[in-house]
Amino acid sequence: MTTHKYRFIDLFAGIGGIRLAFERAGNQCVFSSEWDKYAQQTYFENFGEMPCGDITAIPAEEIPSHDILTGGFPCQPFSSIGKREGFEHGTQGTLFFDIARIIAKKGPKAFLLENVQGLKTHDKGNTYRTIIKTLQDELGYWTDDRVLDSANFGVPQHRRRIYIIGFSPEISQHPDFEFNWPDPDLIVWPDP
Repeated sequence: MTTHKYRFIDLFAGIGGIRLAFERAGNQCVFSSEWDKYAQQTYFENFGEMPCGDITAIPAEEIPSHDILTGGFPCQPFSSIGKREGFEHGTQGTLFFDIARIIAKKGPKAFLLENVQGLKTHDKGNTYRTIIKTLQDELGYWTDDRVLDSANFGVPQHRRRIYIIGFSPEISQHPDFEFNWPDPDLIVWPDP
């Protein structure tokens, strides 16, 4: 019998990139959600399970208990190459609040959110401030964020993304709590 470190959910799963990393670290995915039918098919081919569809139609009560919530919520409303409609985007701009709804109901120990780096400056920083206020003040999580470039972590392309992490008071208020972002200069890459 395999013992997993943590149970996690994979929201806005795409084809499963975040899941792949979490599973390689010894964790167990207990729920996934992706609305795009082609991404769902690829996810199925990659992991042998079909993700649930539109997260806005899934009650939080139906999502299994989990330790970590992960989600690369849609970035098009915040991207510099799009219209930058943000929360005003009719179908994608408010999906962050579905993350907040699930966190409020399920109370995971931690979360990892990913988006385009433009999220931080969208609407003169108001979008980012709303997200952080929701996570910290309304949900009570300690948060931190960093823009990381995948080119610094062994990927052959520049892909700058903001990562927002958060820990529940149960974790963040523990006397031994410490979080460190990965340092690409300290990563030893295997020979090809």
